Amino acid sequence: MTRCLLTLFCILLLLSLAANVCVAEQTTRKIGQWRVLTFSDGEGARDPSLLVGASPELLQKYLPTGKFLIGMQYFLARGHGKTVLIDTGLGKNLLRQLQDAGVKPEDIDAVLLTHMHRDHIGGLLTTDGAAALPRATVYLAEKEKAYWSDPRMMAQAGTDKRDSFLSAQKVLAAYGGRVKTFSPGQLETGGVAVLPGIAAVAAYGHTPGHSMFLLKDGEDELLFWGDLTHAMAIQMPAPAVALVYDLDRQEAVAVRLKVLRYVSARKLPVAGAHIPGPSMGLVRAAGDGYVFTPDGQDQ
Repeated sequence: MTRCLLTLFCILLLLSLAANVCVAEQTTRKIGQWRVLTFSDGEGARDPSLLVGASPELLQKYLPTGKFLIGMQYFLARGHGKTVLIDTGLGKNLLRQLQDAGVKPEDIDAVLLTHMHRDHIGGLLTTDGAAALPRATVYLAEKEKAYWSDPRMMAQAGTDKRDSFLSAQKVLAAYGGRVKTFSPGQLETGGVAVLPGIAAVAAYGHTPGHSMFLLKDGEDELLFWGDLTHAMAIQMPAPAVALVYDLDRQEAVAVRLKVLRYVSARKLPVAGAHIPGPSMGLVRAAGDGYVFTPDGQDQ
């Protein structure tokens, strides 16, 4: 049943975005000398059947319309002579949004992958399967690369996830020696540096090597938390709610609780792949849960 729901979710997501992409206006945040832009593959309403651990009372309270809104975002960071993508979305809008930002594909120095689900790696390949970013080095967690490259994991995952494995393997093959792996560190200790001013932070659970990236320049910081959340309307006030496509739901929930405590206590700005736009802002504690306030709104 879970696999069927996951497959249905992916199909509906891809079809809806392909048919009617609502691209959010690019939003910007300055982190020291870095300029961070939000790119979007659109937003859409999703069914609460994808949620795990949400009681009828929680659904009624936080999803009174019977749906939750999910964003499809990725990010461009430019500073200190470097141009870096954090994920690449589905790929349908990447080249146009780069052009709008005055960036050519060959200008991209690095791509930091939070994980290898198709809505994060789609922009890495052309329609004929070649590398879309001719100079970029692709960085991802060693555990993430190992999982998607393992034929045993592919067989165990079943036929409904076969295409996801094949997509990841095509990316790894196209970039070859330009794929660099890392072992992410812990948020409390600043992570492990992958580029000057950017550190990788472990956030396993959603996938085996799911990682966050901490951008820091002087006193300014921004945490790209990838798929730490999907359904903000309910996972912020009730962060123990998981999603059917979290591979290790218990670990994903534990990581989410830990990160939310950390960023709220330190007022560390965050950016999330599935936060509806504007997708950068601050988290604060509120009762037993949390509240996200986007940039540009009163904190």
